[in-house]
Amino acid sequence: MDGWVITAVFVRGDAARLQQALSNLLDNSLKFTPLPGGIWLSLKEEGETSVITVRDSGMGVPPEDLPQLFSRFHRGKNTANYAGNGLGLAIVKAIIDNHGGQVTIENENGGSKAQLRLPASNSNE
Repeated sequence: MDGWVITAVFVRGDAARLQQALSNLLDNSLKFTPLPGGIWLSLKEEGETSVITVRDSGMGVPPEDLPQLFSRFHRGKNTANYAGNGLGLAIVKAIIDNHGGQVTIENENGGSKAQLRLPASNSNE
């Protein structure tokens, strides 16, 4: 693993809900990234914030849909051919907000980048 540095990063919160938020983001990336696309997951600490990033090489988000992404039942203009009810990202936002964090999604290199920013904890207590 040349060039890799592995360090423990801790977040205090409800493990099941945080897992649900991350699962929803990964599900979206899988759904909207056709083969032979890629999905990348990273976790790092920035000061007193833990940052989870999900990047994909999928179809991205139409710019006009970005402001409504976290609204309940919102379905993007380019998602008509995909299953879903428009609740996944609203659930992600509610979970992250309840943990005192922030969630953002933006287009990057033709795909999308989602970031969860959560208050870091000093240990796994």
